[in-house]
Amino acid sequence: MNDRDNALQAADHCVKCGLCLPHCPTYRLYADEADSPRGRIALAEGLLRGMLAPDATLREHLDRCLLCRACEVHCPSGVRFGRIMDAARNELGPGEAAPSLDRPLARLGLALARHLPLPGRRARLARALPGSGSAPAPGHYAPSGTPRSRLGLLTGCVTGTQQAGALHAAIRLLNALGHEVVIPPAAACCGALAAHHGDPATAVRQTDALHGAFTGLDGVVAIASGCALQLHETLPELGPEDIVTRLARELPDSGLRFAPVNTRVALHVPCTLANGLRRGDDLPRLIDCLPETDWPPLGRPGGCCGAAGMHLLTRHAQAERLRQPLLDQLLRERPALLLTSNIGCALHLAEGARAHGLSIEVLHPVELLARQLEEA
Repeated sequence: MNDRDNALQAADHCVKCGLCLPHCPTYRLYADEADSPRGRIALAEGLLRGMLAPDATLREHLDRCLLCRACEVHCPSGVRFGRIMDAARNELGPGEAAPSLDRPLARLGLALARHLPLPGRRARLARALPGSGSAPAPGHYAPSGTPRSRLGLLTGCVTGTQQAGALHAAIRLLNALGHEVVIPPAAACCGALAAHHGDPATAVRQTDALHGAFTGLDGVVAIASGCALQLHETLPELGPEDIVTRLARELPDSGLRFAPVNTRVALHVPCTLANGLRRGDDLPRLIDCLPETDWPPLGRPGGCCGAAGMHLLTRHAQAERLRQPLLDQLLRERPALLLTSNIGCALHLAEGARAHGLSIEVLHPVELLARQLEEA
């Protein structure tokens, strides 16, 4: 059965009950049935059956979808909405397609934008997070004793240039837990951006490269929850996990000690972790390893900040409207730290906080944990 047939089979399970509507960010934003999950399923089904023409209006409604998967969480019929949307976008082909960020020139451009005062939204996003040096080089990072396992670490096409500190922090924590960390030279992009923007050929190429790079290891961890979700759905045989889930399972009983933070911390749970991977509780559980830490949640459970892959660039007006309630909460509560475990969310929220004059340090949770880790 091909992707189109799989999508049509998934669409047949939708009973149009509408229980998903209150949880759909774009339906709440536009109050348009065509921007609801059941409306998009009807449009996708019409497109895939050849009953609807792939015109600009249809593309607009399908492309507005964030793929936050909130509808899947609340669907009583278990409809695989993400599968339907990917098939429909493949049928349409790339529109405002994501760049292939696994190529060296694209990564160089991202790195340069962090250090040069260039104008434009892309440059502002590149400068949104604090500088943290260069990404760890490909190689083997061994713990002090005999390794309990060998784990591959996906550096990611954006994380590697924009959040290198999170990669170093992950290595430190995994080494402290006794794992050897392996970074293969050919492990860059997970393929999610291409897969969700109607470019399946690029997504398959990137997935195949990761399969070859990580085969033979005991598991794979990804820093960004969006990458972890993509690996979970395309390369389950490699045993991929989000770093938050891995650490939330191992750190509490590890005997490792952490110094208290002694400041107010806001905690943002990305929709890819909460809805896609269904592991939203892992992030609060992980942060509970930090003693005496106050961490009020940012936003509604399972909500989307609006970043949505490339939407923070290609649909920035919509992305900003969805982000604004989160910024309003930050303006009210004024935390010193904001933790989020997906690179797109981190860039989007950090750029918005800076534009509103907020002095908030935006970190991946592993960065704070590594910072507070006490030496044995």
